[in-house]
Order: sequence, then C-alpha cells, then structure tokens
Amino acid sequence: MIALLTYIHRSFLRSYRYGAPTVIYVGILLLIYSTVPNPIMESYAFTSALLFVVAAAIGSLTIDGETANQEMATLAHARSIVRLGAAKLLYAWIFASALGILAVLYPTLLGRFERMPDLEELVMGVLYHAALAALGVSLSGWFSVKLIYSRFYAILGLCLWVALGLGARGIADALPDGLSGLIHLLPPVSLTMHALTAYGELSMGAKWLPIAAAVGYAFLSTALFLIVLNRKKLDYPGE
Repeated sequence: MIALLTYIHRSFLRSYRYGAPTVIYVGILLLIYSTVPNPIMESYAFTSALLFVVAAAIGSLTIDGETANQEMATLAHARSIVRLGAAKLLYAWIFASALGILAVLYPTLLGRFERMPDLEELVMGVLYHAALAALGVSLSGWFSVKLIYSRFYAILGLCLWVALGLGARGIADALPDGLSGLIHLLPPVSLTMHALTAYGELSMGAKWLPIAAAVGYAFLSTALFLIVLNRKKLDYPGE
C-alpha cells in the first residue's frame, strides 16, 4: 500500500491537478486572516467547512486523475480496482488533511487569533478539519466516472451533494416533521459547524460527537462505494 500511495503521490503532483483547489484554499486562508483579531473556533468552523468542499474536489481529481491507459497499468500492479480506489481515496484524505493542519497552525503561529489557542483547541481543530476532509473525500468516489460515466453529470452530482451537506440544517427546518429523518442521509457538515461555533458551551461528549458522526459517515460511505465498485465486476480479472 505504501508503494501504491507513493506512486499516486508522484502521479498527482506531476499532473498539477492539486493546483486549483490548493491555491483556492490557501488564498482564502490568507484573505480571512489578513485582518485581526479572529475568533478561534468560529474561524475553524469556516475553514473546516471550506475544507469539506476542497477535499471533495481533491478526491474527485485523484480518483479520476489517470487516463484509461495509465489506470490499466496501475491496476496491473495494484491487482484490484478496489485496492486502487481505496488507495486513491486514502491519499486524497492525507493531502486534504495536510491543508487542514495548515488552516489550524497558520493563524496560530502568526498570531491572527484574538488569543493564543490552548492545546485542546488546537487538537480539536485538527481533528475537526481531518474529519471533514474524510467526509468530503468519501463523497467523491460516488461521483467518479467509474460509476457515472459522464464526467459532466459526475461533477454536477458531487457539487449538488456537497451543497446539500452544507445546507442540511436549513433543509431540516424546511422539511415536514414526517420527512425530517431524511436529513440523516446527508453529510453531517452542519453538525460540526454548529459544534465549533458553540464550542465553549458544549460538554466534552458533545464536542466529540460531530467528529464521530463525520468519521462514521465517511467510513460507511467509502466502504459502500468500494463494495459497489467490486460488484460492478471491475476488479482485476486475474485476482
């Protein structure tokens, strides 16, 4: 797996596909922290939600980043489309999480907050960003050309699902009581944003719940995607 991740890393960097989402994310970080002071956890709520969007883009660019011929060669070494898909999603999460760590450390080291964050705030900030990075990446597999053959409709579907995740709280308020349970099908982004904006008022259990919800949703989404991918008979024929 390490060798496969190394190959994906080199291929991804050579393609320069990382450029647009990375530049956009870093540019927005520079913009929002160009003025001081900033609240700590409320700022993390914004940058983690933004990372959710960027991570979905990075996941999409990673999993569909190779040409058909390139992917066939990679598949011959990975010996499984499922293993290859899992490695690509894992790499996308690592890449997106690095941007999340930057979002936590950059304003801290440069003194852009209203005060110096304590250790708990820094750790929870990293965990929230990593959880939402996993959430964003987990969606990208469902909207890849491996399942949706039209790239246009794949990108459109991903954008729509990401938007629904961001607006889930408002959607829940608009739905009738009998249909409000459907909101649980959407990515729990609003849950993490609410927890971060109200961080000081929450118990420790309530602070961990959104992280667990995001990670659990991401794990389930990724596992189901890989199962569907396997059942589509796309696996390496010699395995």
